[in-house]
Amino acid sequence: MAVSEIAKGVVYTDPIKTGWRPPRYFQNMPESKFERIRKKWHILVEGEDIPPPIKHFKEMKFPRAIINALKRTKIHRPTPIQVQGIPAVLTGRDIIGIAFTGSGKTLVFTLPIIMFSLEQEKALPFGRDEGPYGLIVVPSRELAKQTCDVIQNFTRALEADGFPSIRTVLCIGGSSMKDQSEKIRRGVHIIVATPGRLMDLLDKKIVNLDICRYLCLDEADRMIDMGFEEDVRTIFSYFKCQRQTLLFSATMPKKIQNFAKSALVKPITINVGRAGAASLDVIQVPF
Repeated sequence: MAVSEIAKGVVYTDPIKTGWRPPRYFQNMPESKFERIRKKWHILVEGEDIPPPIKHFKEMKFPRAIINALKRTKIHRPTPIQVQGIPAVLTGRDIIGIAFTGSGKTLVFTLPIIMFSLEQEKALPFGRDEGPYGLIVVPSRELAKQTCDVIQNFTRALEADGFPSIRTVLCIGGSSMKDQSEKIRRGVHIIVATPGRLMDLLDKKIVNLDICRYLCLDEADRMIDMGFEEDVRTIFSYFKCQRQTLLFSATMPKKIQNFAKSALVKPITINVGRAGAASLDVIQVPF
């Protein structure tokens, strides 16, 4: 929760609403069937009103351009974290994802923010000095670059298929802040950043989070270990309205648990251990 929200006595008790719903035929399926899928894929979930696990990208209602882009990178079926995580994120839920590197977690937070940004852009195109709508914070420059590359692979595919342009800006140290600032001021849908550079941009008022509704913290345990906990809490204070918050971590130490309790609204916890990797029919390769 942001400092400004605490000052106003604002407490959010319900998740953000989105227009996404699973296909109609999922509504008639018994919960026992969903439980069998989770058991088979070694998916542990906790929370209220958990969306169904969905075993095919097409059933998640992604455009054909996204499906084809996935196929071009040899990704044909979702991994366990994607089976449960993507539907949960698309419905607007706050998420705690406990998953190891290589589990496919990046698609859990990148594909939904692309779709949400597309929805916003189609409703009212982003102009100069508008955005971001989504913010992804990661502990290292290398991970930030990888994440940005994944997003741009899909946004280019969408644009080539006639969809509006979705603009993503990479904000990391070691690169020109001037160049990053110019790109942000043209209007941006998604920012991928490391904590230090993001703090500089927020402090200089180059980035504002007035309309940001989507925040993902990837490798949160690493961020805490590297001493970024205070920076992350400060970043939260810049949000003006309720946001959807996703937190991904390979481990769940007490510090992360306490942080999640204070920052997330009715989260769904999705735990996919390494055992889940053995149940994959198709191994996903990186972009």
